[in-house]
Amino acid sequence: MPPPPRGETFLFRGVRPMQALLAGSTILLAAGAAGMVWAAVTEDAWLMLAPALLLVVTVAYLLRMLARLPGACAVVSERELYVRFPAAVDAAMPRTNVLSATIAGHRWWQGLGIRSDLAGTVMLATATGNCAQFELDEPLRVWVIPRILPIRARRLRLSVRDPERLVALFVPRAPADHQES
Repeated sequence: MPPPPRGETFLFRGVRPMQALLAGSTILLAAGAAGMVWAAVTEDAWLMLAPALLLVVTVAYLLRMLARLPGACAVVSERELYVRFPAAVDAAMPRTNVLSATIAGHRWWQGLGIRSDLAGTVMLATATGNCAQFELDEPLRVWVIPRILPIRARRLRLSVRDPERLVALFVPRAPADHQES
């Protein structure tokens, strides 16, 4: 993965607990795949190898995401907003593409990881709580299911550290009053 561009960097919060969740899921799926392979070999149930292969592919995906999750970030430079989230998006967009930036709450029932409401909102969440949410002029392509199901995000929600500061970078500042003497 190439390094992100220069600018103010906002890392995702809750990465360690998210990695623990991914590690636990990976272990359970690997155990399931091993059980299916064992059943296929000992019980002459060769059809069990098909779902076992699917589990092995899923384990490989989770291991890749587990390794790359610490690099998830949003970077704001003078000209662009860059977003990186493993398996979902690694893209830059001009700052002018951001129509508005607000604080949005991300609840536990909305889930963690790559989420979508299928109505234009994509949530890249590693934690619940306050998130930075961007309304975009031109949609950003985000992979909800990596390399299988892309979605065009009109709203992008990021569970970064200090979302208030990130949002503040996109709020227009009032011009300074000049007093003439």
